[in-house]
Amino acid sequence: MVAMRHWSLRQQVTLLVGVLCLALVCVLAAGAAYIAQSRVRQIVMSNEAHDAALTTSTLDRGMFERYREIRNLAAMPPLKDIWRGDPTVIRQVLEQLRTSYPDYAWIGYVTPEGTVRAATQGMLEGQSVQARPWFQDGLKGPAVGDVHEAKLLAALLGPGPNNEPFRFVDVAAPVRDESGRVVGVIGAHLSWTWAEERRQTILRSQARSNGKSIWILSGDGTMLLGPSIGSRPFTDEQIRAMRQARTGAFEDPSGPEPMLTGYAVADGYKDYPGLNWIVISRQPDSIAFAATKGIVWTIIGLGCVIALAGLICALFIARGVARPLQAIIQAADKIGRDPTISQVPRVTGSLEIIRLSAALRSLLRRAGAAEQQVIEVASQREKDVTALRQLAETDALSGLLNRRGFSLLADDAFTLSRRSERSLAVLLLDIDLFKRVNDTYGHAAGDAVIQAVGTVLTKALRSSDIIARFGGEEFIVLMHAVDANGIITVAQNLRRAIEALSIKHQDQNLSVTISVGGAMARLEDRDIQDVIERADGALYKAKAAGRNRVVVDGLQIQLATAVA
Repeated sequence: MVAMRHWSLRQQVTLLVGVLCLALVCVLAAGAAYIAQSRVRQIVMSNEAHDAALTTSTLDRGMFERYREIRNLAAMPPLKDIWRGDPTVIRQVLEQLRTSYPDYAWIGYVTPEGTVRAATQGMLEGQSVQARPWFQDGLKGPAVGDVHEAKLLAALLGPGPNNEPFRFVDVAAPVRDESGRVVGVIGAHLSWTWAEERRQTILRSQARSNGKSIWILSGDGTMLLGPSIGSRPFTDEQIRAMRQARTGAFEDPSGPEPMLTGYAVADGYKDYPGLNWIVISRQPDSIAFAATKGIVWTIIGLGCVIALAGLICALFIARGVARPLQAIIQAADKIGRDPTISQVPRVTGSLEIIRLSAALRSLLRRAGAAEQQVIEVASQREKDVTALRQLAETDALSGLLNRRGFSLLADDAFTLSRRSERSLAVLLLDIDLFKRVNDTYGHAAGDAVIQAVGTVLTKALRSSDIIARFGGEEFIVLMHAVDANGIITVAQNLRRAIEALSIKHQDQNLSVTISVGGAMARLEDRDIQDVIERADGALYKAKAAGRNRVVVDGLQIQLATAVA
């Protein structure tokens, strides 16, 4: 600073303005990088957790189907006499099941003593599997076993893909006679390549999958599918935290580069208990933030251009200020002393002062523009927050409110109804035999049914009524200012509307019915959940009464043909 005292004004102004421009560029670039990276990190980590959860759901549903197939095969009444008969007939039944689902590497029927009586391709027939865990568990009831390498089948099956040994997931179920006595065990070895195919399908479905990987770990953290099979890529503390949280995401810095890592623990599906597999979805920081880095470098480049322009302007401004400055000081010194002078006069030929004034006005305009940009950014952020909130409270498939969105409105409506002493009612609607639609026509047809039912229900209700998809094939309606007769009328109208609905899916015309349970709010209800619980009980009665019924809590069952 002492050395600058000997510099000209032009040099000082140029230097100071240049330093200021560079500082602003650095602050702007750093702020933009931090904001962009934070937002991208949140989005990518959320996506990774979602991909892990999607994979666990796919694995659990696939294992549920195999678990159900083996259990149903063992308990199928028409086959009870076959198990005691000719092994050739048993082998034909098992071969037919394996043909319908080729991922079964081996299916066998084992006597209670542990001897394989019949099996696909005749493998292991006559040999004892008494010591195998799947057989011992299968004697007790339907069971699944975690991933393991082939033992007895290794020599028969040969090397697996990539010359690796075959690995299996075991499914077993006991075969019982009419008296309930165990007469044998059906065991199946599901090839672990099935899981690899599911993993590759999910990876291929990603729009940007460069560098992305999906691993499957056992419940204790051992690698089942991914690099270095048999290794343990995470510490015991990390595995315990994952199993406790069930799903989430974190940044893993342990590798060559940090990885944004999502995880989900497989909890099973329906009566399939699950094997507590942990699915890991990972993506390198460098790929996740590639777009962010490009934006930051663009901002830095633009800032440098602006800084250079500022330096050039500062040079001209300093040159112009130096000459008329003394005249301005002298004129200003006379203000207050000379009554004829009330302001600083315009100095003749003071083009520099005019430029300074213009620069000041330009600075104010830029400040206003910067303020407007800040306002626009804040407004956009508020819109983003609103959009995210709406996304969190809306069911993606039907476009209706989801359980969370409904709960927020329902709690407020319950409180308002108590204050205003207005009636309040809840209807729970469940699509009858919806699982049959999925099993017969596929999940795409099930999705089409959900969407069509949601649309019809919305059109049939008043604008003041609140409708939401409560989960699966269940919908919920909240109605104001309706009495007992009114709730029955509305429920019957909704039931008839769905009964008359024809849903076009591909070349099929689908039709469904609904069962409806309703309840009116009472003075003794503590909150809206009490009303929903009574409506749920009424829905259970409607289902038990034969479906396609309306039951309102405290009133008689309304038959499908009842007149509202």
